[in-house]
Amino acid sequence: MVKTPHFFRYQKRNKLSRLSVSEVMTIVIAFHQSGYRGFKTYYIHFICRYLTNEFLELVSYTKMLKLMQAVLVPLCSYLSHRKERSTGIACVDSSKLQVCHNLGILRHQVFKSTKN
Repeated sequence: MVKTPHFFRYQKRNKLSRLSVSEVMTIVIAFHQSGYRGFKTYYIHFICRYLTNEFLELVSYTKMLKLMQAVLVPLCSYLSHRKERSTGIACVDSSKLQVCHNLGILRHQVFKSTKN
């Protein structure tokens, strides 16, 4: 009797994802805008329950986690492209910060050398 090698007995199934990259990115961005604290609750109780018409071929939660890892680079690229351009105008709060008790102000040594 011929034994089959172990790598032929345990074959991994490489099923293609049924969600596109843009769909996964949309779910991730919508999660961050949703107010949910955990992604698992958001995906199982909101996406899988109420948005099945928008995402026709949803995958399991564990498969979604793997898809999220695969979409990290395009997601970062998209978010950096959508980032607002700097105008050079900044707002500064000029309120006084109390760093020590009023009695210790004269003994404060940090800016001693800068005083004229």
